Amino acid sequence: MNWRLLLFVVVMSGASSPAREWRSSDGSRTLEAEFGGLKDGKLLLKTPDGKSTVVPASAFSPDDQKFARQAQVTLDAALNAKPVNFEVTHVLQEGCLCRIITELVGQKGVWLASGTPFLVLANSELNADRGARLMARTLYHAGARTFQALDGTTTPVSAYSLSLDEAVNTTLALQISSGGDPAKLAPLIVEPVMEKITVRGLGLPIGKGYFITDAAFADGKHPVAIHHQGGEAPATVVKKDTKSGLALVQCDAADVPAGVFIARDGAAFGQNIFVASMALNSTRRGFEPVTLTTGIVGRLIDTTRFQHDAPLLPDAVGGFVLSERMEVLGVFFAPETRVVGSRSSTGGTPATPRGITECQRSEVLEALLGEGSSGKRLPGVPEPRRGSLASNKQAAADMLRKLCVIVVSNREIAKPAPAAGGTPIATPGGGPATGWSLSSSGTRHNSKCRFYNAASPCQAGEGKACKVCGG
Repeated sequence: MNWRLLLFVVVMSGASSPAREWRSSDGSRTLEAEFGGLKDGKLLLKTPDGKSTVVPASAFSPDDQKFARQAQVTLDAALNAKPVNFEVTHVLQEGCLCRIITELVGQKGVWLASGTPFLVLANSELNADRGARLMARTLYHAGARTFQALDGTTTPVSAYSLSLDEAVNTTLALQISSGGDPAKLAPLIVEPVMEKITVRGLGLPIGKGYFITDAAFADGKHPVAIHHQGGEAPATVVKKDTKSGLALVQCDAADVPAGVFIARDGAAFGQNIFVASMALNSTRRGFEPVTLTTGIVGRLIDTTRFQHDAPLLPDAVGGFVLSERMEVLGVFFAPETRVVGSRSSTGGTPATPRGITECQRSEVLEALLGEGSSGKRLPGVPEPRRGSLASNKQAAADMLRKLCVIVVSNREIAKPAPAAGGTPIATPGGGPATGWSLSSSGTRHNSKCRFYNAASPCQAGEGKACKVCGG
């Protein structure tokens, strides 16, 4: 393979990496360039100005020569393997455990995960959640790891990086830290305990298929859905306003007419108000009857916010501030976070009603309805309707309950490992724990290990020692 062909293959494979600093053999000079290849003792380098140059490898420091040799081995393996499609199965501190995916023949959009799991190191290019798919990506081998699952079983896995430089540096660092000990060439990575949570909040229909909600749903990594009248449909985050903390989501399947959410006149200091608190019912798929409380506008903070003193329902996921003419002066959002399988929950509002509460002026909703800086309105979004919801409080409350939807997002969060120590755990027979337990795989854990199980006590010499705690 000649140098021109090698450079062409490197560029077409996407193997170009950020320029690194190469130091001369005597340490007197440095060169900033990308690695392009190593052949017959000569280095192909690409400088930041786009020029390519071939330099004898011996002209550089021993560390740079070592890097170049490893980089060529890593690059050759990546080119032979070709780009792959893969899916994230676990998110770890070190990166993501993944599996290769293949689209089934004749079934477009149906993917099958196969093969052994592998680790893709975390970096700026990999910011994915469980279930995320990365398509046609080149993987650079970065050594091996030992994955320990929650049940204590251990499995060797290969590690890769989306960056050639990172893969090479990681591999070299492992070789140095192992000190030549093969057992240390595959450091341990541990499966985290994942906590599943569901976030629910208020959605305001502002146009055909468009809903305004809290920015908590605009993370970008978590799927969003709309619950309405017992049904659920997937939604897409259209835009997010960091200043107001609001987001606009789209869901064409949720057929809800746009609401009258903007007053003809803004809030005035000392104005009498009603607050409609929207709380979820026991199924978490609908709203309880709206609770109305009274108060006054106590402070005009700025053009986007004001304060009032009407008490809020403690578990409200959002609500409205209404004038005496039943016009919406302001809105507030307080998404509920609930652990799946647990009755505990936390929301944006405190456990008890506050005496003074901030809310968004209803006028700020308009800022989310345009496309870019052109001011052109989003398709299907009419001019916001202004005016009264109804002629009386009860009718207004009933209308709000009918119009509003529930925005839902499910996500997983890694929980820290339980703290070691604590009160000794008794065995099933009533005696004190021995200090060791045996997992189903035959791995021995001590009482300070998070895999310790007093229901399976063992002696110190039984089983194989855990790599986390030493058994």
